[in-house]
Amino acid sequence: MPSLDLLAQAIVSGILVGGVYALIAVSLALVFGVMRVLNFAHGDLLMIAMYGIALLHQQFGLPPYVGCIVMAPVMAILGAVMFRFIIRPVLGASPLMQAQLTIGVSFVIQSAVLMWFGADLFNASTPFGDKAYLAAGVVVGAPQLVGFVISLAVCGLLSAFLTMTDIGHRIRATAQDPSMASLCGVNVGRTQLFVFVGCIAILAIPAGCLMTYSYVTPSTGMKLSLLSLLVVVLGGLGDLKGAFVGGLIIGLIEALANALINNPAAPSLTYFVFAAALLFRPKGLFGRGSNA
Repeated sequence: MPSLDLLAQAIVSGILVGGVYALIAVSLALVFGVMRVLNFAHGDLLMIAMYGIALLHQQFGLPPYVGCIVMAPVMAILGAVMFRFIIRPVLGASPLMQAQLTIGVSFVIQSAVLMWFGADLFNASTPFGDKAYLAAGVVVGAPQLVGFVISLAVCGLLSAFLTMTDIGHRIRATAQDPSMASLCGVNVGRTQLFVFVGCIAILAIPAGCLMTYSYVTPSTGMKLSLLSLLVVVLGGLGDLKGAFVGGLIIGLIEALANALINNPAAPSLTYFVFAAALLFRPKGLFGRGSNA
């Protein structure tokens, strides 16, 4: 049996990493909530931001936290192009067609990255990358703690934006009933474009956080896409609160699985918990998810 110290370490580490997962999932959940499109290339777009941050660090010495600020407008432009030529033509189409299209985009991105960068690992460092704090026998890495705080702050700001601003009200109206929102004067197409571009730009933030204590390879996108989809479905499709809590849960399960099982089969525990959650809570953790 693992010691209590090991369990405590796994719980803290899982929550800290889960906070970053939550931000990734919230952006995916928001896109689905507004457009009813489940983007299977979400993790691959995050991977592009991670590669960009790594290159900025290698070529210009920019820390990942500065690199994510530089990459945000680049990701916004990429999101606008993707919405115009890939997402908008399939709005209202069958979920199968949308899934096939975004999965194809995922494969294209992975192949392009593999051809351009090869299979080498890319990473970036920070001045406090090796710094850690000891509290009650638990080691808390500074990069993980900063990433958690940043992700929590961004999620809080996003929630305030959606509930306290006029644009946020239009986004929520579009998510609830696009036809009625249009009759009330909301430009639904422009709102959908704004949401998609904004959510893709937001991916630069968790990319910068992840690059402070992780690395990126051409297969990272597939892993992150699957992970974000698990979180969004677990939390309830389109439910932002559920996506945030789901991200924390998945991060916690991952860390506990590695601590308790400690073999290559450890990741399977995440899928068992996910399957059980779908069996007993098919509409998400808070029962507010969409059936679409």
